[in-house]
Amino acid sequence: MKTLLTLTALCFTMIVNAQWIEKTSCDKNAALVANQAIEYVMNLEYMAAFGAANAALILDKDCGCAKLTLAYISSGNQKWGSRMAKLDAIETQSLTPEERGWYDIMSANKEEKAALENTLASKYPESALLNFLSTSMQDFNTFKVFAEKFPENAASAYNMISYGYTNGAYGEKDMDKAMEFVSMSQKMHDGPNSYDSMAEHYAAKGDYENALKNQLKAYDYGTFASPYSPKLQLYYAKTVAQETTKKIQQMQKDMQKAILDGDYQGYKMFEHPEIIVSTGDSNLNPFYIYTEKDVTKNSAITWAFFTLSDMQTYFSPDMKTAVVTFVADGQYTITKTNQNVEYATRASSTWTNTEDGWKILHTSFAPRKGKNGIPENE
Repeated sequence: MKTLLTLTALCFTMIVNAQWIEKTSCDKNAALVANQAIEYVMNLEYMAAFGAANAALILDKDCGCAKLTLAYISSGNQKWGSRMAKLDAIETQSLTPEERGWYDIMSANKEEKAALENTLASKYPESALLNFLSTSMQDFNTFKVFAEKFPENAASAYNMISYGYTNGAYGEKDMDKAMEFVSMSQKMHDGPNSYDSMAEHYAAKGDYENALKNQLKAYDYGTFASPYSPKLQLYYAKTVAQETTKKIQQMQKDMQKAILDGDYQGYKMFEHPEIIVSTGDSNLNPFYIYTEKDVTKNSAITWAFFTLSDMQTYFSPDMKTAVVTFVADGQYTITKTNQNVEYATRASSTWTNTEDGWKILHTSFAPRKGKNGIPENE
């Protein structure tokens, strides 16, 4: 009873957005929470929608709108998704006509869906829900039409319009307009998605400092298993790219020193227990798997010096993989013949960012044109 009273009080104290659906099968209090759940859905905040929909069902176990919300945010994949099972469990005869329309849209196949969405939007011109479901990223003008018709429900439409300006859907790309509309979305809806969108817009401009600041605001709405975490990590990585470059290049040098010294403990810090390191030596023998045995083996040559220079680092788009290119110069003596050899190669190494930090994945050396690498039997 205490929980019920608390949730009932919440219904009247929470900021309730404009109605998304005119009539629901829920009681008065549950309908308020179910409407908030739809607001979260339309702003792509599915975990918040999950919580609000379940809160509505605590208030009214027969709240069809809440059940439809839970079906909508579930996967429709026939092999593992639960959407159809959730839809099958709903007593359709208890749904209002608008709710039944939403049910039918989710039940329709891909070929029928678009036509049905447009039909229902025309049939229920006052239903913000059914009209928003008929918008499409194939035509970004549909979001402008929706915002004009339903200004009190326009937060999600404004967010989408901002993307229309970033991708040139309204003509030339206009980042100022994009920022204007995403800011309008933020003012209308208290949720993380618009901050995530603003972060993307800043990132598109190459402003990763502001992208990071806005992504942190999105992440702050719920940190555990947050859908905003990957981009948060990406934007942070972008802001510290120069420092990371220096760090990886120094790691490359330190790793090479450990190898030349036969120091496996020194080399081990660059290994990951789940990564198999592949290597190609400058004698151009076949690639092989590099292990502790290779680090500590007796060498047939003695190095006088070995230096790395002209180091360049290139990152993958997700900033989780780095390729370092460099040249290596040195001199070694072949123990058996006492012959001194000038060594000159060009090389590359691949590093990957793991939970344990940057770890080596692959290295490859090859003699520079007309120069020498290591002996064939080394």
